[in-house]
Amino acid sequence: MIPFQKPSTSNPIHQFPHIFHFPFYILHLTLSIVHFPLSIYLNFHTHTAPHEDEYAQPSAGLHPWHLKEDWPSELAILENRLQENPTLFVGECGLDRLCDTPYDRQQAAFEAQITLSERYERPLVLHCVKSLDDVLRLKHGTRQPWIWHGFRGKPQQLRQLLQHDFYISFGFRHNPESLKACPLNRLFLETDDDPRPIASLYSTVAQLLSITPENLNAQLWKNLHQLR
Repeated sequence: MIPFQKPSTSNPIHQFPHIFHFPFYILHLTLSIVHFPLSIYLNFHTHTAPHEDEYAQPSAGLHPWHLKEDWPSELAILENRLQENPTLFVGECGLDRLCDTPYDRQQAAFEAQITLSERYERPLVLHCVKSLDDVLRLKHGTRQPWIWHGFRGKPQQLRQLLQHDFYISFGFRHNPESLKACPLNRLFLETDDDPRPIASLYSTVAQLLSITPENLNAQLWKNLHQLR
């Protein structure tokens, strides 16, 4: 995770910036999605400050890249944040076989966050690298939605994920054929760590899908409402 850099604050939340995926001033917003202005673009997942015409979905999680031996203490902080913030999703979290973190530690932390997702009825934002079989095994029997963030795979993998009821979030780097194959009611868009405004991604994707950016944005807000 690339921590968000924000001016210093007395807020004790910022003592632990590496486990969170968005500055916590946004987490205290009360959002009624059905009345949210459609001139605001939904940015499902970002590590940077949103542009003025964006709403970034807040989430918090223990990323597999940054798991320390004392990760249970950070899990307790995460649980407190979930209790305090009803719009907060869990993640990103997951499994990554290419990072240096011991895989058994990743599995333990991921399973603990799945438990939080289920306990507090929050969607889970997934990070998965070369761990699909384990992720599908752990997803079996869960009730909360899982969103695969930053999907870059081929249409064949996309179809497999859709069969397991995933939502799919695409960023600037994506496979156009996969994006075209993704049902609109399972789609999200994100900037992740790219500083460009998400409006430009909406324009690109809308052209690819032969719809207007406004209609695309309206559909993605509807998808978010379904998650909640």
